[in-house]
Amino acid sequence: MLLQVLAFGGALVLVPLTFLYGLRKLRVQMLFVASVAALVGFSLLLVVVLDRPFAGDLDVSPAPYREGALAQYWVK
Repeated sequence: MLLQVLAFGGALVLVPLTFLYGLRKLRVQMLFVASVAALVGFSLLLVVVLDRPFAGDLDVSPAPYREGALAQYWVK
């Protein structure tokens, strides 16, 4: 959750800052802003996907965490 807040907060700061670069051609500036926005978007998608490893089609079973040496750390 904290990683998501950090990533989304960084995105809200980073993307508007790219508009401050005064490039002479509007097309070049829009390409720059779009590339930064795409990079931030893919990073946010990666954060959301990696934050939920026990959900989805390719899920990981939490059974090893509930048994053995790690059982004492599992929140019930």
